Amino acid sequence: MAFEEIKIPDGLKSVDILPEAEELIDAANDSIERFMLADQKVIENFVTCDFHLTQAALQWIHENHLLTGDRMCELGSGYGVVAMLAASMGMTAIGIEIEQILVDEASSLADSLGNEATFYCGSFVPRGTIDQLHLEQDVRNVTVEEDDVYREAGLAMDEFDLFFAFPWPGEQVFFERVVDQWAASGSMLLTYRGRDGMQLQRKI
Repeated sequence: MAFEEIKIPDGLKSVDILPEAEELIDAANDSIERFMLADQKVIENFVTCDFHLTQAALQWIHENHLLTGDRMCELGSGYGVVAMLAASMGMTAIGIEIEQILVDEASSLADSLGNEATFYCGSFVPRGTIDQLHLEQDVRNVTVEEDDVYREAGLAMDEFDLFFAFPWPGEQVFFERVVDQWAASGSMLLTYRGRDGMQLQRKI
């Protein structure tokens, strides 16, 4: 794989995020709480990242003009909050999620907020390509099914400038390989690593 790691400065947690982002995060957290308390089927793999820290990272990326364009894709988007945060900053943003109920919730929240992020149900692994990933171990918490969701979205993977993912422990390499295999050179992968914070890589 060919990635250049870009050091995100320490102290992101102390960054003042944009007021509109703060309002979006508050609305999203309220909606997520209602969803989790409702009588819904338990989705074991649905875990939210630190939205404030992610927004601070998005602002830092934007302020430092690191992107080659303005198209963003959230891989395994869950409730779609990161895609909505990117859209609120003027990016063309989509989220891809395998659970239809989460796609519906994300779309409903975006509509209620007048947010232009769009969400698609399916796998973010392009059709006919899984064999090229050369997986040496099981990937338990993300689907490795192939799909034509990019065709539905009207954008190929190599047309996005920024990808975001929240990998489970041990599954960072899977996301890196997907981006390395099909994204354009110069595109970036931002990942939330839990206690390790944010990681930013550029495909070279």
